Amino acid sequence: MKRYLTTGAFAQLCGTTKHTLIHYDRMGVLSPALTGENGYRYYSPVQIEVFHVIETLRELDMPLADIRAYLDRRSPEEFAALMERETEQLNGKLARLRQMRDLVRQKGMLTRRAMEEAGRGITLEEEPEIYLVRTPALPMTDDWNIAAPLAEHVRFCQRHGIVSPYPVGSMATREGAGAGDPASYTHYYTRVEKKPRGVEVYVRPAGTYLIGRYVEGYQGLPAAYRRLLDYGEEQGLTLSGPFFEDVLLDELSVRGYEHYVLRLSILARPG
Repeated sequence: MKRYLTTGAFAQLCGTTKHTLIHYDRMGVLSPALTGENGYRYYSPVQIEVFHVIETLRELDMPLADIRAYLDRRSPEEFAALMERETEQLNGKLARLRQMRDLVRQKGMLTRRAMEEAGRGITLEEEPEIYLVRTPALPMTDDWNIAAPLAEHVRFCQRHGIVSPYPVGSMATREGAGAGDPASYTHYYTRVEKKPRGVEVYVRPAGTYLIGRYVEGYQGLPAAYRRLLDYGEEQGLTLSGPFFEDVLLDELSVRGYEHYVLRLSILARPG
């Protein structure tokens, strides 16, 4: 019996619990090497590696039923094929995890940048060319007309594998936005760093942009647009193209729509 370990000792060496070992035995994936006349269950030291292989497969989301099915037909060839399949799946998961890591890091950087930008008021700034994946919007006359096209935009990006750290923005006509016209919104968009394959991209041109930050959510947006238009007129600027409405701080970092921080921008040139 010195060659065997009690259930408690085996569980301790494996960093698990006796309950887990009993469950694995009932599922037929790892049974004790020996059951004594007294009913006590004993494991062999060589089963420690077997346990950790099972745990690795579990961490790769392989169900216990599939592990048991493999064990029922186990062979060196089957084991090699299993490891090759799991390696391929793991490579895919690693790629997704790297994408998620980059997305989370960029989200944090953008939020810190938004905090710095929130109090800057109205400015004229040189902006680079940027790429926008956009889908049509509906006149924002009710909640459904706002939500349905937004949901379709998100689904569109998901279907085409578009992942971006930037919140969804919207485009509005210069005339309609200043008049508070709910039909002024023409598109939802997501900013991307490079052109995705198979998707038409709207190119927002590089140039000088009149930019306003609004820190009171959506209720006073028409007034915010009018202030920006009035400022442009006072400065003798010619404003062209659509307005771009970006959310700098949203529900992920502030509580409630009334605390959202919005960034309004439009291409400008001296009159």
